[in-house]
Amino acid sequence: MSKLKMISFVISVSLALWLVFFSGQGQAHGVRGMVNMSEAFCAAASYDDGEPMSYAGVEVIAPESTLPFQSGRTDRNGFFCFRPDRAGQWQLSVRDEMGHRVCLQTIVSSDLALVPDQDRQEYDGLFTGKVGGVITGIGLIFGLSGFWTFWLSRKL
Repeated sequence: MSKLKMISFVISVSLALWLVFFSGQGQAHGVRGMVNMSEAFCAAASYDDGEPMSYAGVEVIAPESTLPFQSGRTDRNGFFCFRPDRAGQWQLSVRDEMGHRVCLQTIVSSDLALVPDQDRQEYDGLFTGKVGGVITGIGLIFGLSGFWTFWLSRKL
């Protein structure tokens, strides 16, 4: 074997051994995961009949921002959680694929805690949704039929 072939062989074997033993360090990075309880804010979205907005699209907008801080989907029970990283008024928009949409706002304090909303009044939904639609529909029917009866009964 010539001297050049011998040097070439030694270099090739050295390179191969180096790749075998040190190739693990050449990878970009590994991954790890963990499940733990943390201080996340959770929102729930449902239809007026109580059915959860399952797998609806969610977009979270941070204070003083126009780009989404986080986006995703609700779970099958209509819940979505996020963890804010700064104080201010956060906006959540939940919309399904049928055109329904609900917009929520919450205020986060400087210690990243939820600020209770004193002005919020819980509304029992008596005149919203289906009940409100039925009452509006009945009112329109009576109103139009009364106007029509008046129009026909007037004397020329």
